[in-house]
Amino acid sequence: MSQISPLDLARRHFGEFKEKGEEIIPKHCPFCHGGKNHDKYSFAMHIETGTYNCKRGSCNVSGSFKQLLKEFGYDTRDWRQDSMNNLEVKAEQKTYTPPKTKPQTPGQKVEEYLQKRGISKETWQAWGVSEHEGNICFPYYENGKLVLLKFRKPEKYNGQGQKAWREAGGKAVFWGMDNAKPEVPLVITEGEFDCLAVAEAGWPNVVSVPSGAEDLTCVDNCWDWLQQFKKIVIWPDNDEPGQEMCRKLIHKLGAWRCHVVHSQKKDANALLYTEGAEAALTAVEQAKEVPIAGLIRLSDVQAFDYDSIVKVPSSVSKINEVVGGYMGGLLSVWTGENSAGKSSFLGQELLETVHNKHSACAYSGELPGPVFRYWIDLQAAGPGNLTANPDAFGNTEVFYPHREATKLIREWYRDLFFLYDAFGQVEGQSLLNVFEYAARRYDCRVFLIDNLMATAIESNEKDYYRKQADFVKQVKEFAIKFEVHVHLVAHPRKTSGRLTKQDVSGAAEITNWADNVFGVYRVKETDEEHGKFSTIIDIFKNRFSGRQDEAVGLVFEPRSRRFYQPSQEWRKTFQYGWEGK
Repeated sequence: MSQISPLDLARRHFGEFKEKGEEIIPKHCPFCHGGKNHDKYSFAMHIETGTYNCKRGSCNVSGSFKQLLKEFGYDTRDWRQDSMNNLEVKAEQKTYTPPKTKPQTPGQKVEEYLQKRGISKETWQAWGVSEHEGNICFPYYENGKLVLLKFRKPEKYNGQGQKAWREAGGKAVFWGMDNAKPEVPLVITEGEFDCLAVAEAGWPNVVSVPSGAEDLTCVDNCWDWLQQFKKIVIWPDNDEPGQEMCRKLIHKLGAWRCHVVHSQKKDANALLYTEGAEAALTAVEQAKEVPIAGLIRLSDVQAFDYDSIVKVPSSVSKINEVVGGYMGGLLSVWTGENSAGKSSFLGQELLETVHNKHSACAYSGELPGPVFRYWIDLQAAGPGNLTANPDAFGNTEVFYPHREATKLIREWYRDLFFLYDAFGQVEGQSLLNVFEYAARRYDCRVFLIDNLMATAIESNEKDYYRKQADFVKQVKEFAIKFEVHVHLVAHPRKTSGRLTKQDVSGAAEITNWADNVFGVYRVKETDEEHGKFSTIIDIFKNRFSGRQDEAVGLVFEPRSRRFYQPSQEWRKTFQYGWEGK
């Protein structure tokens, strides 16, 4: 067995990695693969000692180079611990003893057994199958030299005694490797009879591992020889040990060049025997690529159909014109100074969702449930359905929907409007779990998170913004998975004035993940520049159409908390669906 260094292992199995100081750092941890968020560069291995660890809390693996080699399927029985520097080093290269057994020409019993398994005399003779003391003998050659002999009884294994055995001292290599040509894809089978079956079917390049799934040291012994082959087809037995062998081979050889035969039969020999050579050859030719999560052919991507995407309209026609409504699978980030009207405007947008017969779900970390419902009911009622009562001090009028209107409004949105009633901070994943339930159970199409600061994110001061950005990424993934639209309120860095996209508090990834970015600006009474507008919606970003930096002037009706464009003044007295009940 040849020596392997930490750098050798990284080149074979880590994929993309970088070297920094004394560490080898792969893009993704080979154990947890970065978790569900695909965290990068969390795993490090010492370039000399091979000791390793992953810094992701949910993974946290660590160990010696010897342990790592075991994980990748290497035989570590010949490795020793260097007590001087604690370095796992390789013992001197193992020596092998050439076989001493002298095989003979197969007798009648062996011939009949091979024929019974569907292997022609022409094929087994070409592969040098012989006999010793009544047992089938398989000779293993490397560069023309006999390096191993393996034996098996010429009868169906009954579970008693050894099924197969080797002559001691031999070198584990692939059976048939000297006959393989690098210009043809290589087929690797789990046993010699399977190898003969593929050869019988007419495939020229086929080998077998010497000990099934139990020992794959042949891969390390033949590593340089294997590098000739750009495509390798693995035909494992259709049982758990066979699938385990397949997983290990893929891990060691590299998924990029591996294909796998998927057959309902137990193995290649069984398929040859029951369905014939053509079926066995077809199985090899139709072997499937090893899929890598997330990598697909562009031609296999579902065709984009704009008309089929659910687009919940905004209550403001100009927003619909610019962003095309709130499309499923997208994330909108909203920012603005305190009391600019973000919560009120988004409440109106959720009412518009309900009016269009789609379900909506909201989480408000700033408003208790009764206050949130009160504001929604005011907007749903409109100024013509309100009653004014003086406050406790008699100075200010407090508006309430008429009693009959309240009853009709709540009946109207009962099965279409949902609130995650958890005032204050909630853990981000818990919130998304509730949203997933709402999407699956109630088919909610539009969601509101008001606001990002109200989600409890476990982090220290140094990585708070990174964790916050990670949560926004999770929100975007949720929107894509369930084809819903999510409105997310994010507070700005500065506390007053008209904002820009760069004023959103936190990491830049927050707005990078967003498909739409909006700013809500409350026009001061003394602001003559904006005339009759009381509120401006700035559209900083729209990924789908590419339109950006457009503004929509709105008028605010304070009694019912409704917003409308001057050209949409009818919106002030707009009748929602409850009035038709």
